[in-house]
Amino acid sequence: MIHSKRSIKNRLFFIIVMTSTIALLIAGLLFIAFRTVQLKQDMTNSLTIQAGVIADNAQAIIVFGDKDEAKNSLASLKYDPQVIYALLLNDEKQVLAHYRRPGSNLLIETGTVDELLTEHSVFSETEHYLVYARPIYSQANKIGHVILYADFSRYWKLLTRAALVVAIVIVLALFVALFLSYILQKLISKPIESLANFVSTVAEGQNYELRTENKSYVEIEQLAAAFNQLLEQIHHAISARDQAQHQLRTYSFQLEDLVYQRTRQLEEAKEAAEASSRAKSAFLANMSHEIRTPMNAIVVFTKLALNAAESPHQQQQLKRALESADLLLALIDDLLDFSRIDANKMELDYQNCNLFEILISINQMLSAKFVEKGLEFIIDVSEAVPRFIQTDSLRLKQVLINLLTNAIKFTETGQVRLSIAINTSGPTPQMTFCISDTGIGMDRETVARIFEVFSQADVSTTRKYGGTGLGLSISKKLVALMGGNLSVDSQPGQGSRFSFSLPLKSALPDYDKAIISRSASSMPAVLIVEPRQQSREHLLGLLQSLGCSVDSVETGIGALTLLAQRHYHHLLINRDLQDSDAFDLVRQIRAEPQLAGVSISLMDSLLGEQAIKQFSETVTPVGYLKTPVFDRALLCQHLMQNHHEAEPQVLPQSRRSTQTHTLSSVLIVDDYHINRLLIIDILQGQAERFLEAGNGREALEILQKEKVDLVLMDIQMPEMDGFEATRQIRQQLQLTALPVIGMTAFAAESDRRQCYQAGMNDVLTKPIDIDQLKKMFNLLSKGRPKLAAEDNVSLPVLSTYRLSGIDVESGLSRLSNDEEKYKKLLVLFYKSYRSKESLLEDYLEQKNWAAAEAWLHALKGVCANLSISSVNDSCVRLYEQLKNRSVDQQDLQQFKHHFTEVIQDLQQLAESEP
Repeated sequence: MIHSKRSIKNRLFFIIVMTSTIALLIAGLLFIAFRTVQLKQDMTNSLTIQAGVIADNAQAIIVFGDKDEAKNSLASLKYDPQVIYALLLNDEKQVLAHYRRPGSNLLIETGTVDELLTEHSVFSETEHYLVYARPIYSQANKIGHVILYADFSRYWKLLTRAALVVAIVIVLALFVALFLSYILQKLISKPIESLANFVSTVAEGQNYELRTENKSYVEIEQLAAAFNQLLEQIHHAISARDQAQHQLRTYSFQLEDLVYQRTRQLEEAKEAAEASSRAKSAFLANMSHEIRTPMNAIVVFTKLALNAAESPHQQQQLKRALESADLLLALIDDLLDFSRIDANKMELDYQNCNLFEILISINQMLSAKFVEKGLEFIIDVSEAVPRFIQTDSLRLKQVLINLLTNAIKFTETGQVRLSIAINTSGPTPQMTFCISDTGIGMDRETVARIFEVFSQADVSTTRKYGGTGLGLSISKKLVALMGGNLSVDSQPGQGSRFSFSLPLKSALPDYDKAIISRSASSMPAVLIVEPRQQSREHLLGLLQSLGCSVDSVETGIGALTLLAQRHYHHLLINRDLQDSDAFDLVRQIRAEPQLAGVSISLMDSLLGEQAIKQFSETVTPVGYLKTPVFDRALLCQHLMQNHHEAEPQVLPQSRRSTQTHTLSSVLIVDDYHINRLLIIDILQGQAERFLEAGNGREALEILQKEKVDLVLMDIQMPEMDGFEATRQIRQQLQLTALPVIGMTAFAAESDRRQCYQAGMNDVLTKPIDIDQLKKMFNLLSKGRPKLAAEDNVSLPVLSTYRLSGIDVESGLSRLSNDEEKYKKLLVLFYKSYRSKESLLEDYLEQKNWAAAEAWLHALKGVCANLSISSVNDSCVRLYEQLKNRSVDQQDLQQFKHHFTEVIQDLQQLAESEP
């Protein structure tokens, strides 16, 4: 049996009860309404009759004005309980008599009575009583009025009694209706429930062969017949489905066999293709090695022969041979790159790198080609482009060199421009590179297939310009690997424009803004002497962005004319002038007494550097500015150096200046005193003051009290390491512009990444590269002259001592060949580490891996800086093994041997001290 809140049985029961209830309520309400009207009508009729009787009896009383009889006439009203007050008035509205039922407190107002005195009978009803006023006539003349007031209390009692009776009747009738509805609904719901139970049986048992026979009502019989017909159709459909499924399973088995066979064929083909790819890669690698081996010998011996050759003709031939060898090696590299990309084995190595150094390197490689063809080369770097970016510098350089070489190859006259800008219009910032030229250009058909492998414009192009057609194809694929797309826009005779955009990765803070902003208020007035329009306009824009007052001319005569009219602090003269020789122009300017204070810089490619330096040393001091000029910070520094000096000096761009600059204060953070002394000795004269800290916490305390220009931060230190110290320098002390250089003995890519994430600007690997450090100092310098060094005391040369395992020459080079300093540091190392030969073994026996790692790391850093190579190499091997919590006993014994040998040799050096 199915019983639910929404069943037909419940609905039928609810409908019958609701219908009965509504019908009874309507009947009761109608009865009460009828009774209400009836009672009010009876009340009205009673008042009308009594008023008529009183009016008939009061005619004579009113005529004679007999008040006693009038009272007696109204006294009969005491037998009618509904009359509570009555008045008998004459025609002059005088009250002859009145009647008030005892206990009634009705108050009659005169104005209310006057409204009832009309020519006709009047009924007036209020909330509590009914008023009836009738005029009294005698022989058609109105002689007075009778007014009766009836109370509604009896009326409401009768009406309430009637409503109570009706309610009782309705309740009794509802009980009867409930009983009858429960009996009657079964007559309809039982056949339907029977049919519902049958449907449930079919659904639960999935037996569609059952049939129902329900012979109760015509409608239900029709419903049963329709359901039986539906079951018949479902039975036929299921039979057809089972048959179709059987056929489908048969086809599926056949298809699985076919797919299995095809999959095996594809796997075999894939294995064959992979084997072929591996064989091809192995072949190319072997061929590269086999070709490079004799090629390296060819290149080396050719260079040796070139250095020994005295005949210009022989030198020219040997240079051509070297060029051919370089071309062949470049071709081998292209083939290998193409093979790696084709096999999806090209992996990118993203690192933080100096974009400007990449551009300088590219210029050095291609400078001779631009000079040979007489092309103008312009590098235009937007002010928004950061100096430090995160990218694969090797692959980016390869792409730019390929595109620039291609531009040089197909450009006979005019210029080649490399533009770099930042595009922030998209969801993420993009760095856009554009290489444009004024070469032969390409038509649409050539542009459509220019990036295909081994594709060039046509056969004549290959014959005339050479090349394999691999460079652009490799460049496009490399750009795609780096997240960009290389595209080209070109028209015949109007040059070509290759461009691509790469995602701008998070970069390190630049020094450029600090350098430029520090000098913005004192930039000199500059005159540019440049015959080429594009280069002249480019230089003009660079100098104006620095805040210089700039004028430009094309010729030497124009320069002399402007110099006679206006005072300039600095002249930038291109060495390749059209109307005169640049050296002669400089001599003419120096010959003028009023121009004696003007600084002069000659601009030329790398090929002209030696000639300018020789002229500066032998004739008159001039500065040297390498073209193309694109680095605003170095240009600003170049101008300011020449502006503040009494006499201009030769200042080659992007190389160490002959004028050494100092920082005001440098903080060296290292937990080993020897390392701090070594760095101070290396940088002696490079800073006015050195501050020392033994760990990160001490460094933070110093930075809270002292103003520092540069922090050299060791990585692994007790209490607080370099990572945490740098993070607190950036976040807690808010020193976001302070340069922090990390120093570590193990500078793997993961170590560098951690340094950059902590907020360091750069990382130095121990042993420290002096040139790299001084380059950073030049970028951060404030232009103060070098401090005078104290005279050294002569000591016995180190070559007289036996120092096994120590590269003395390398160690001296790190200290500018200062033997006294180097000897003091070696003696300090001996005093710090003597009698500690067994310390590492003690840590290992105790399985104190952390202490062993820390001790080895510190020892490795000190040995690297002092060039104690034998101990340093053993430290590296043991440190790597300690990561796996084990060491090789043979390596450990070798370490002890080298360590003991170094300590014994240094003992002689220590005993020789006074």
